[in-house]
Amino acid sequence: MRILHPKIFFLLLITVTSCQQNAKQQNVTKKVIVPTFKTQTSDSLSIDLVDLQKQGKLKDTTLITVYDDPVYHSTKRYVAIPLRALLDNYTAIQNLKANKYQIVFECEDGYKPMMPLQKFIALQSFLAVRDADAPQGALWSKIIKDGHEMKAAPFYLVYQGTSTQDTNLKWPYNLIKIHLFPNNQDRALLFPKNDPAAQVGFELFNKNCVTCHAINKTGGTKGPELNYPKSVTEYWHKNQLKAFIKNPTSFRNGVKMPTPKNLTTKEIDEIVYYLEYMANHKQLRTVKAYTKLK
Repeated sequence: MRILHPKIFFLLLITVTSCQQNAKQQNVTKKVIVPTFKTQTSDSLSIDLVDLQKQGKLKDTTLITVYDDPVYHSTKRYVAIPLRALLDNYTAIQNLKANKYQIVFECEDGYKPMMPLQKFIALQSFLAVRDADAPQGALWSKIIKDGHEMKAAPFYLVYQGTSTQDTNLKWPYNLIKIHLFPNNQDRALLFPKNDPAAQVGFELFNKNCVTCHAINKTGGTKGPELNYPKSVTEYWHKNQLKAFIKNPTSFRNGVKMPTPKNLTTKEIDEIVYYLEYMANHKQLRTVKAYTKLK
């Protein structure tokens, strides 16, 4: 057996020690860069309605009449396609357990209302592609809401055989996409598990606000994000924030946020309490690209 020269042995010892130290430093570095936000990898099912129209796949239309239309506040006629028939074209949707999914309607202006898929597919829903009563040369009549002219195009979701006064139904216009999400995927990220008072505010926020406003990038984009990177409660005085929610037009000229006629002062307090709670829970989600149905 050959015996290493003492100098060579010493150099090898230094090399091994150095490598071990580098390995420890690399391990420490990996711990430092671990993301602080939890991720979620569930894909969503998505239908791009504008793309379908460009492909000529929305031509099998029928003329329907909607009495007491909740958007136009009159009897209206639309050139439309049965939306249930459109959904039935997709095997992926047919194979879903409807009671475990939400249907989300994405509008061009950022409005994102949602409904339980099981409830939705039981309704006579139609995707209106044109307003049959629009002025000559126009595809749609003007929508005036709170003094603002709103855009109906490209699509408007309407129903037959159901009450137009049912506030649980969503009638989104300016509709561009439909998404299907597993139940509670977003809810779990925004729900305050350890604070019953904040849970009350969450339910109110979820019913009245999330279609326009996001928290931690989850929700609508028609209005501003309310929690990330800074909560609205961190730069607005609480009493001023409550007053703004109660009467937005008293703060800003031309504001598009509607006056919440159905919220009491106590309920506004509960929503603000929830926003204060979420200021300490800035947990983002990471979502993969939509699984686009073709």
